[in-house]
Amino acid sequence: MSTNWQGSERSSRSPINLTEPYTEAEAAAAVPEPALKVVAPSADQAPTAEEIPSTVVDRSETEPLVRGRRSAAILRKENVDDQLPPTTGWQAFLRTVSFGLISPRVGAAELARRSDIAAIQRIYSRPMNIMVAQPLGGVGKTTCSIGLGSTFGIHSALQTLVWDNNETMGTAGVRTNSNDSTRTVWDLLRVLESFETVQARKGELSYYTRHQGNNGFHVLVSDEDPDRMKSIGVEEFNRLHTVVARFYDTIIVDTGNNTRSANWLAAVEVTDQLVIPTTLKRNAVVSALRMIEQLESMSEHTGHPRYKDLVANAVVLVTQGAGWKEATAEQKKLREALSAAVRTVVDIPYDTALDTGSIIDWQLVGDPARRAFERASAEIANGLLAVDAAAAPTAR
Repeated sequence: MSTNWQGSERSSRSPINLTEPYTEAEAAAAVPEPALKVVAPSADQAPTAEEIPSTVVDRSETEPLVRGRRSAAILRKENVDDQLPPTTGWQAFLRTVSFGLISPRVGAAELARRSDIAAIQRIYSRPMNIMVAQPLGGVGKTTCSIGLGSTFGIHSALQTLVWDNNETMGTAGVRTNSNDSTRTVWDLLRVLESFETVQARKGELSYYTRHQGNNGFHVLVSDEDPDRMKSIGVEEFNRLHTVVARFYDTIIVDTGNNTRSANWLAAVEVTDQLVIPTTLKRNAVVSALRMIEQLESMSEHTGHPRYKDLVANAVVLVTQGAGWKEATAEQKKLREALSAAVRTVVDIPYDTALDTGSIIDWQLVGDPARRAFERASAEIANGLLAVDAAAAPTAR
């Protein structure tokens, strides 16, 4: 350590000796005198009651200790996707054949895909609920639910559940791997009380769901017993939702066709993001618009804006059948009618792996359809982020 001080300090300080013991006298001398002396006020100097603030605001629980406004401006761009080398397109080919000597910038399409995947990987302050709803059958509700479950499950690496909330017997159990399981939501209901305790474990709950392997999500299937004449009600739905929300980060609720059923209405109450699958056919679009009108009417009758907000923030997925043709004038009008009511519309191209009527293995789905579901999932994630930020503004 240097002892090269200036002026009077040089004469008042001696070199530091690291080998000789440090005496108590030297230790006392090394303690500097305080610059300020705190003197207790006398009785006649004590502040009066009027001088003491009546309210002391403790901001420790309402605000973060470090706001980080300056550092956040630098760290805002924390995604380095545009700095990573290209992996697709002619850019990746040129980099490969030149052994890395030529490395073009990443193409716009690949950058857009990376941006969508980054959106899917967001973390929220609580479990988020996505409701896939459309009163008309055969427009791809279950297909879209599985597609979204696979996309979130693969890319987000969070715990993702697709819940077949059909009021009777849904088809999610037919379109997904059973893994030799015959357990349904009713089997879980019979033992649900054991999961409503603090001792409940995720591994025990997984016994009543069906894991989809590389597709990265679990399925809670609806009733598969044709002899059962009972439907899931509000109480059952709420108890089930409370339990699964403890163990899953993203819950995708695949609904039935009855928008007045108790479990459908119960799902609306916990939904953060509404997804509406449809085809560009008159009956499908009219059915979707009637559901939208029902939700808007619910806001008008109850005075609560959440149902109307679900519509305004909704994502419409336009599914295409095998006989899909170029958009006609009528289809354009139908698309415009949907676009005017919701936040965004995403087209899902036809893929034979999605149209088998049997198990959907996401590994067999072609890149155009996978890319479309990534785009749709990113739009859904944007909606979830807005809902989460509005509910917990201090967490952002």
